[in-house]
Amino acid sequence: MIIQIVDLCNLREDARNKVHSIIDKYADRGLRSLAVARQEVPEATKESAGGPWEFVAVLPLFDPPRHDSAETIKRALHLGLNVKMITGDQLAIAKETGRRLGMGTNMYPSSSLLSQSKDKSLAGLPVDELIQKADGFAGVFPEHKYEIVKKLQERKHICGMTGDGVNDAPALKKADIGIAVADATDAARSASDIILTEPGLSVIVGAVLTSRAIFQRMKNYTIYAVSITIRMVLGFMLIALIWKFDFSPFMILVIAILNDGTIMTISKDRVKPSPMPDSWKLKEIFTTGVVLGTYLAVMTVVFFWVVHKTDFFSDVFGVHSIKDNHTELMAALYLQVSIVSQALIFVTRSRSFSFIERPGLLLLVAFTFAQLIATLIAVYANWGFARIAGIGWGWAGVIWLYSIITYFPLDIFKFVVRYALSDKAWDSFLQNKAYTPF
Repeated sequence: MIIQIVDLCNLREDARNKVHSIIDKYADRGLRSLAVARQEVPEATKESAGGPWEFVAVLPLFDPPRHDSAETIKRALHLGLNVKMITGDQLAIAKETGRRLGMGTNMYPSSSLLSQSKDKSLAGLPVDELIQKADGFAGVFPEHKYEIVKKLQERKHICGMTGDGVNDAPALKKADIGIAVADATDAARSASDIILTEPGLSVIVGAVLTSRAIFQRMKNYTIYAVSITIRMVLGFMLIALIWKFDFSPFMILVIAILNDGTIMTISKDRVKPSPMPDSWKLKEIFTTGVVLGTYLAVMTVVFFWVVHKTDFFSDVFGVHSIKDNHTELMAALYLQVSIVSQALIFVTRSRSFSFIERPGLLLLVAFTFAQLIATLIAVYANWGFARIAGIGWGWAGVIWLYSIITYFPLDIFKFVVRYALSDKAWDSFLQNKAYTPF
């Protein structure tokens, strides 16, 4: 627009250069420029051609980012999001704004998107790679915004776009997640997937954290479900094949009911969102489930062998022998399976050591209640139809001790699997790496 004003006033070349110099100086400070011109119309009618236009001044305008923009961008970058500025302002203004917001100054004019940039260093750089590396683009039009989103999607990025005007609508519609800000036009709102109702963009960071927490809960449950299925099937199958011991179907039902009651509370569990964008790593999830489930099954088989074929626990802890008592063996096996099966959720829900990351109160209460019921059943139950008889508090204490001892290696197996599959497990192992709000 300033160029049109300068042309309208027919300024001399030296005056033109001076105006552009002033504009550039303002732009370097992040200021927009507004040209002011005047015209005398002696006839005082709008149909009159009037006198020549006279250039009056260049006014600097400061349009600062919101007070929370820098903090919002800092938090977004900390979460592994790649933030790019796409603006219609001059390149110098874009760079200064990027510097103030801490999002970088590696920005380019819109001409670079059409391979028309005068910068020789960009001559051989493909457009999609330029978009990937750039912190932003200046002087863009709606078609440029659309193209930027399209190129990022072609490089397999999940692309979110924020905007408020009609010129943002095509890019908002193209993006995987179009976000219209609070004061957006109707066109931008209709093209968006999400419409913000509060000023600013800080709510986007909150949405990212919430979605990652939900994803983490889903992932935790999936690993738990795989582990517990393998643990139950493999453990009971080996015991049945080796010792012809038929575990009571009714007690399996009791274990399932108590497990389900506890696992439902994971939807309200306190979780630490992933510090970086996460995805369904099915290989890691399935392998972790198989390893943890197999380990627990082996520990159950070992426990049953020690109880059924030896007097080790009787000799060490002074409890009565139950190796020839089928109903008491049922109670002991039931309690051992119940304890570790539910305790497994604390391993699958944590990114680091399970005893470091505090679980939600609801999950903790549900686990405590379920294990209290399981322990009371093992101690006092005398159900002939289920082939189970109480083993007393002495055996209950022994089984709890055995379960606690065999619980601790689960975290180690979890880290070993992550390390073997991704070589990045020690980030969590050594640093307890998780997002911490500023």
